[in-house]
Amino acid sequence: MNTKKHFQLLAYSFITWLIFYIIGLPDYYQQWYFWAKIAVCVFVTLIYFPITQYTLKKYWTDGKHLVNSCWLALYLTLPLFVYDYLLLAVYKGLGIGFVIPYWYLTFFYFSFWIQFPLVGWWMQRTKTQSVEASAF
Repeated sequence: MNTKKHFQLLAYSFITWLIFYIIGLPDYYQQWYFWAKIAVCVFVTLIYFPITQYTLKKYWTDGKHLVNSCWLALYLTLPLFVYDYLLLAVYKGLGIGFVIPYWYLTFFYFSFWIQFPLVGWWMQRTKTQSVEASAF
């Protein structure tokens, strides 16, 4: 992956974090009801299936969907964790313990590492099957 793609993904991750932060104002979703946080987790998980597929097609043309999905998972978890850590642990003084009351953020630090590679694997498998089917 070239340097330009790394910077694009870093910008993508920051914009993603900023949008989620702004939606969650004033207290980064803490003021929301528990059921609303669950609904958002389900909604974001579901909406990220087509978004992941679109992103993998838009950013990469090499057909290595599984590998590229891992890059995407890295850029949508590690930088977001760093942004959350700086905001909640450092600025708000919560320390690393923020991962408990802000469990819905913690959920995505891990779920994207399952979800994105699953989408990448499925896309790569589908592509391989269509190539094999056209060979017959």
